[in-house]
Amino acid sequence: MRRYSFLLISCCALLSLVDVRAQSLSLQLDSHIAVAEFSDANARPRKLAKGSDPCISPDGKLVAFTRYDEDGNRFIAIADAATGKWSLVKGIPGKNSYLPIWSPDGKELYFNYFLNDNWAVARVDAAGGGFQILKDLPKQPGSYGWLPNGKELLCNDLESFFVLTFKDGGAVALRKIATSAPLTGLSTPGRIAVSPDGKRALFDMSVPEDGGPQDHEPPSAVFLLDIATGRITRVTPKGMNAFYASWLPDGNEFLFTSFDVKTSRPSICRAPADGSAKPTVVIKNAGEPRVAR
Repeated sequence: MRRYSFLLISCCALLSLVDVRAQSLSLQLDSHIAVAEFSDANARPRKLAKGSDPCISPDGKLVAFTRYDEDGNRFIAIADAATGKWSLVKGIPGKNSYLPIWSPDGKELYFNYFLNDNWAVARVDAAGGGFQILKDLPKQPGSYGWLPNGKELLCNDLESFFVLTFKDGGAVALRKIATSAPLTGLSTPGRIAVSPDGKRALFDMSVPEDGGPQDHEPPSAVFLLDIATGRITRVTPKGMNAFYASWLPDGNEFLFTSFDVKTSRPSICRAPADGSAKPTVVIKNAGEPRVAR
């Protein structure tokens, strides 16, 4: 499982404006979740609360995240992006839930839930209540991301990509995706970012062929999946350790985390999905960007 921790990084984040339209995003800033705006060249990320796995709501008003207690238990929480006030989501049993994502309509949260010595996907109303474990799925997802229609969930299970279609009658249909490249570098849990038009998805895989320091885990790169054809294309350059991608609303560019193993510091970068230009750094000493739609 590849997870770079930002808890040891304690420094300010600097925001550079690079011809980006006004856009809200959540991010990880040392041991805190934070929010930032691209609309002001002098703006700086603003911390909201201690936690990890920040995920901003589609309307940009709330940030769901993982909250740890003193004993290391994990809970799902929501912070107000404007005020920073936060609270645990009510109605989730147990003490081991993490990595929340929003439903496309912003009404529900989906997250990893520890159940009977194994992991499952669970959902809860963002307002609290309505907790449900997604059981008896045709295939158990390790990582997942919603398509914009709110009925299809793009997933992987370390071996393959597939789409789960949720029908009103409760049945769940499975559609397998035959990919053009092997998926030996997948790890879970992770983020899958589906494009605004629902046709493509960004994900990351380890790329040991890129080399890297021997005392670190293999570097990773961001890849683009064509959901209809299964074609996989690498979209971050060799030599750049890249992961945790999120689309910008135009569907032409994306943000991602780049991690420098020499300095042990991350940066948030911006890149075109077609590979027509080199990535540029937009926020230093921060990572895990998630963009509001």
